[in-house]
Amino acid sequence: MGALQAGAATANITPWLGVTIPGGHRPGYADDVHDELLAKALVLDNGHTRVAFITCDLIAMPRNIADRARQRVAQRCEIPIENTMINATHTHSGGGIADLLGTDGDSDYIEWLHLKIADAAELACRRMRPARIGFASVEEDRIAFNRRWRMKDGTVRMNPGVADPDLIEPSGPTDPELAMAYVEDLNGDPLAAVACYSLHYIGAGGGISADYFGHFFRLMRRYLGGECIPLLWNAASGQINNIDFSGRRTWKDRGHVHAKKMANVLAGHMLTEIQLMDIQDSLDLAAATGSFDFSPRTITPEDLETAERILASPDDPPEYDDGPFSWVVGQPIPRSIVDIYAMECQRLAKLPSRMSAQVQVFRLGDAAIVALPGEVFVESGLGIKSRTTASPAFVVSLANGYIGYICTDGALTEEGGYETWAANSSLGGVGTAPAMETLADDLLAQLFG
Repeated sequence: MGALQAGAATANITPWLGVTIPGGHRPGYADDVHDELLAKALVLDNGHTRVAFITCDLIAMPRNIADRARQRVAQRCEIPIENTMINATHTHSGGGIADLLGTDGDSDYIEWLHLKIADAAELACRRMRPARIGFASVEEDRIAFNRRWRMKDGTVRMNPGVADPDLIEPSGPTDPELAMAYVEDLNGDPLAAVACYSLHYIGAGGGISADYFGHFFRLMRRYLGGECIPLLWNAASGQINNIDFSGRRTWKDRGHVHAKKMANVLAGHMLTEIQLMDIQDSLDLAAATGSFDFSPRTITPEDLETAERILASPDDPPEYDDGPFSWVVGQPIPRSIVDIYAMECQRLAKLPSRMSAQVQVFRLGDAAIVALPGEVFVESGLGIKSRTTASPAFVVSLANGYIGYICTDGALTEEGGYETWAANSSLGGVGTAPAMETLADDLLAQLFG
C-alpha cells in the first residue's frame, strides 16, 4: 500500500438539439438545454494499482458504449479495462443512447459519446497529484419511497396515485443509506466528492438536463470550489422514487426547484460528514470483474401473433382483460401503450436464449464499490450490502452495461407491474437477480476474504 494520488476532471457530453430523449413510452426530442450533461471522472492510484470511475449524465450505460470507452481509457491512460467503471446517473432528460421502448437511439450521438467519456478519465490522469481520502455513511429516510404498491384488487402497481383509497402497502423496502467518499490534495484543496444514494431520479424537465444529479454537482462545487468534481451515483433504486404515495409527505414544488431541494438534502449531509471524516493518505486498491449468464424473457409464438394483431391497428388495439402477453403478471398493460410492448416482443424474440452481463467490484481500503448492469431493485442492493464486511459498501447501478430492470424473482412471477414488462428495458427473466447477487458476493469475498 503506497502513497495515494488522485485526479478528477469532467468532459461535456451534452448532445445537440433535435437528438432523441429516452425515458418515456413515446419519442421525445431535445428542443432546449437547461443544463449541460457531463462525464465526471475520478482516478485513484496507490503506486501499485490505478482505478478509474466515470459517471455520465445519461439514462443508462449500454455495454457497447461502455466497452468502447473503457478500451480507449486502457489505450490512452494504461488503466486496465477491469479497473475502469463507467456508470450512468439515470437522468430522463439526456440523449438517446439506445433503442428503449418507443424511442430509438441516436446513432451519431452513440458513435461520438465514447470518445468524450474517455476524455474525462484522460484529463483526470493529467491532473494526478498526492492526495488523501475519507469515507462516511449516514441514513436519510425522508426523501425516497418505494413506488410499487399492493392494491386491494390484488395487483401491484407502479405510481398508483397519492392517497389512492385502494392502496394497501408498498411492495418492498427502501434503502436510506447515503454512502460517501471525499478526496482532497495534501494542501486540503477538494478534488472529488462521491455520494451514492437510492433515488431513481426526480424528473425536472425543461429540456436537456442532468436532473437532480446535476444540481448536486453544482451545489457541492459552490461550497467546495470549482476544482472539485462531485459524483452522485445511483444506488439500487429500480423501484424507488421521490413520491410518498401514502400521502403523509407531499411536496409543494415541482421541476428544478424541487430537484434542487432534494440535491440540497444530500449535499448537506455530505458537507457535514466531510468535516468529521478520518482522512488517510494511503489506500489498498484492487478490482475484480466477472460475468454471469441469464435467460432473457421468453417470447412465445402466441405472443408474436398477439403482437402482430396489435400492430396491425396500433391506434385501436384489440380489447383484452388480462395480459395480453404470456409474460404479463397481474396488472394488464394499458391499451394506450400496448403497441410499444408489441414492438418490444418482436425485438426480444430475436435475442439468444442465453445472455451475459458484468459485475465489477472494487476495494478501497475497508470500502467496497459494487457496479451492477441495470436498474437494480432495492432488495438486491440491500442483500449484497448485508453479506459483506466492507464498510461503507457503495452499490452502483447502471454500470458497464444495461440489461434494464433487474427485478426480484417474486416481482416477475407473483407481482408483475411496469418494471416486469418484457422489453429492452427489462430483459432478464427468473434467476437474473440471484445470479447477479451471487457473482457480486463471490467477487466481494475474493477482494475482502
